[in-house]
Amino acid sequence: MKSILEISNVKIIPYIILFVSILFSISGQLLMKYTMSHTDEGLLDWVFIQKLVLAVSVYCLGIVNWILALRSVKLSIAYPLTSLNYVGILFGSYYFFNEVITLTRIAGVITIFLGILLVVIPLKKPI
Repeated sequence: MKSILEISNVKIIPYIILFVSILFSISGQLLMKYTMSHTDEGLLDWVFIQKLVLAVSVYCLGIVNWILALRSVKLSIAYPLTSLNYVGILFGSYYFFNEVITLTRIAGVITIFLGILLVVIPLKKPI
């Protein structure tokens, strides 16, 4: 009997770690944008430095999770999945910064997502 955290010989914990890495990366990028968009006081202001340190720290947590995920996830699968950053940044930019989502951008994100599926979904080997 297989563990609940193992699906068809694929351990799910490394993929959870990978997706956490992607979420930290998206969050870090959005925090960096927020920090740099609110620099009225100047770059050496204490509040600015705190916000920037938080943004970079969150981004670094993504890097640490990425390294941990690579222990078990094939690079040829993990790397294409990081393209989900494009999706997260697109929607995060829309939600937090009121950036416009055009049909061209939506088409680009759908194309990226379909490309990810083609790379990540395992194909059955012919008999």
